[in-house]
Amino acid sequence: MPMRPDETDGSSSSLRERKSRARLTRPCPANGIYAIGDVHGCLDLLKKLEEKIIADRKDPAEDTLILYLGDLVDRGPDSKGVIDHCLSPLPPGFERMSLCGNHDQLFYEFLLNPSLASDWIAFGGQETLMSYGVDVASLLSRCSGEEGFRSLLGEAIPKSHFRYLQELPVALTTDQAHFVHAGMRPGVSMADQIDDDLMWIREEFLVAHPASDRLIVHGHTPAPTPQLGPDRIGIDTKAVGSGPLTAVHIYHGSHRFLSVSPCEYGP
Repeated sequence: MPMRPDETDGSSSSLRERKSRARLTRPCPANGIYAIGDVHGCLDLLKKLEEKIIADRKDPAEDTLILYLGDLVDRGPDSKGVIDHCLSPLPPGFERMSLCGNHDQLFYEFLLNPSLASDWIAFGGQETLMSYGVDVASLLSRCSGEEGFRSLLGEAIPKSHFRYLQELPVALTTDQAHFVHAGMRPGVSMADQIDDDLMWIREEFLVAHPASDRLIVHGHTPAPTPQLGPDRIGIDTKAVGSGPLTAVHIYHGSHRFLSVSPCEYGP
């Protein structure tokens, strides 16, 4: 498993010198926000859950935001298809947005400096590359050189996907909640949070007291069902591990869950 950037020795300074990802602030749309947990390449489940969300919309005349909490890619069967889907249009009145998860960040960093020796490949990246038609096992068995590998990636990965990963924000704040991939360091304002924590934090965040000034909606920490803590809601329900894909609808100070499971649709 790749280490968090702040746990490395040789690469941490170069990673921290890169431009921080955007943190967005906006009012909550009239129909609320449907936040979706870690997708991890599970395109079929994502499409089914979006269909359920679209059918669930309260008022067709008002705007609705569908927000992915990051980890679009890795481990599952169709990361390419998920990003293609993210770039596709929605019905009128709906907006789609995604935050950056740690797996999305690792994929982006890999594309900046691709290598067959990358730890990311064993951390779920092999499945991601396969979805783009890049067979890493075959390349390794043929002892293909790094230059040939980079050339192949340049042909396989659409520039629109690279730009999409590059531009993902790392947080969205509304008057009701902070939406992030992993969580927040307790007692630190959103303005002073570092990207690494927003994408990677776990134990330091999952404590018995609120971490911030408002509700935090996050993924990253998998569990069989949505997890409720003090002023936090976790919705990574192991979609890539045969669990459901879950969304939480944040609406006028309340919340409720929608989900789809693989068993609902058969093989």
